Amino acid sequence: MLASEYTEEARIVADDMAGESSGVVKRTGAHGPIAEHSGERNVAKAADRESEDTNETPHLDNAADSDMESDEELELNRMISNIGFGRYQRRVLALCGLGWTADNAWMQCTACILPRVQRHYGVSNSKIGLMSSSMFLGLMCGALVWGPVSDRFGRLIPYKWTLVVSATFGLLASASPSFPFLCVCLFGLGSGVGGNMPVDGAIFLEFIPREKRHLLTMLSVFFSVGSVVTSAVALALLPPFSCPDAGTCDVSTQNNGWRYLLVTMSLLTIVMVVLRNGWFRLYETPKFLLQNKRRADVVMVLKKVATFNGKKQARDAQQSPIMDGAESDEAHAWLEWPETDADCASQRTDAGRVSHGWMRSAMRRVHEAANIKSHVKLLRPLFAPGLRRTTILVWAIWGIVAMGFTMFNVFLPKLLETHAPPSPGHSTQIAVYRDSLIYAISGVPGSLLGAWLVDTRLGRIYSMVLATSISGVALIGFAFAAKAHISALTVVASSVFGLTSTLMFAVIYAYTPEVFRPAVRGTACGMASAVGRVVGIVAPLVTGLLLEISTSVPLYVSVALLWMAAGCMFMLPIETRDIAA
Repeated sequence: MLASEYTEEARIVADDMAGESSGVVKRTGAHGPIAEHSGERNVAKAADRESEDTNETPHLDNAADSDMESDEELELNRMISNIGFGRYQRRVLALCGLGWTADNAWMQCTACILPRVQRHYGVSNSKIGLMSSSMFLGLMCGALVWGPVSDRFGRLIPYKWTLVVSATFGLLASASPSFPFLCVCLFGLGSGVGGNMPVDGAIFLEFIPREKRHLLTMLSVFFSVGSVVTSAVALALLPPFSCPDAGTCDVSTQNNGWRYLLVTMSLLTIVMVVLRNGWFRLYETPKFLLQNKRRADVVMVLKKVATFNGKKQARDAQQSPIMDGAESDEAHAWLEWPETDADCASQRTDAGRVSHGWMRSAMRRVHEAANIKSHVKLLRPLFAPGLRRTTILVWAIWGIVAMGFTMFNVFLPKLLETHAPPSPGHSTQIAVYRDSLIYAISGVPGSLLGAWLVDTRLGRIYSMVLATSISGVALIGFAFAAKAHISALTVVASSVFGLTSTLMFAVIYAYTPEVFRPAVRGTACGMASAVGRVVGIVAPLVTGLLLEISTSVPLYVSVALLWMAAGCMFMLPIETRDIAA
């Protein structure tokens, strides 16, 4: 996206929304404080400031086209606001939330089975991190592939297939005959589930009205629920079907609880697939359709959504200029334009696909998906002068936070077991998975708190800074409590970390799709997620090596990384609280 496009769009939104918001958001730039502005106007100034920091002249070649696109997007935002937040949006929230649930459920599953797998295959501390790294490698590849695919071919393809891939490899993992085979299956599992967060977040954001965008943080509630579900199932299955804490054990017959957990999570994922693909029909998002000049489809989808929401919403929608065929205002004339040559060509292509059979159509899609150059071109707008600094900081935040969080989260059950005194039977395992469940439950209120906090005077950026800073403090408390074997304080510290880290991720996940335009949103979010996954590959390996030194060292490294991420958050130039997405 060109700097002129981004800045001009921000100014248009600011002028359009002037007077609606009395909130004042103060931002600090790289060279000092940026003046306070009301509503969206601070966004335009921040974008200008970022362009100035680069000392480059914005390109103005397609200024007219960018103005037209801004008018179209603004009108679409008004239409979505007129339709409101109804039954359709609530179902989209629930079904996209299932994707987020699966994402964290499988990551928590990997953490829960890690000690059991380590004993089953006799893997050392320095190598057991390969298991989590394989999962994160798959998550990275999934984010890199599904994000651009959603921008080129639509949001529905990743939406329908990511969980299918996850469930398939989850079942294969449960039958793993060796540790390397398990790692390969976890890679495949991650490649499926890795596309859920960037794509599902974009889908929900592009169907909801501007005034309800704070509900994007509610998706993190589902993220936390995934951890709770896995922890509860792990508490029920792992202790009774795993080797005892002390003594000898026949792993082939007494240590299969981790396999049962993988099967259970795969079956739950299959249920999610049925709900997403069979229970409710999701339409392609209107903003993706608009970016691809499919204006007739935009109107059709909006009418269907309005009708599904009920008679009142449908009536309001029909009274809007976007639905009014008699509207003569040139600002809305694009809805009545005849089909362009590109539209006709697209229709001829579609007709050709039907006439030549589904096989040729499928091969064409595979060929387009494999065109790396076309995917690389999608990255260029992210580094335009007006957006370069934001892109770099957002991706840095995702990477640093992922490193700090993963070093603690993935090894939490092992850390708890390491500091627990030895005991007969399975009492230590029961205590460990009970504490893990408490830790998971503590994260649920964090998402709810984040949904409220982002619309206060703190906005998105300062909410992130506050939550990330407190998370670091909580880890320091956990390190001291674990070393002193104070179990109650350990639970309190881990619960505080669970609360604040979930709040932190809720705001990060909301901010990232908001700050990028729809045309590059899937790619930007997918790349941000991929950066986090890349770091997630390294984090378990580094943590495994640090555990050989001391169990406290990874905790203090995590604290340093989280506070570093808080500094990057503070330098973000654009507050998205009042921007129409």
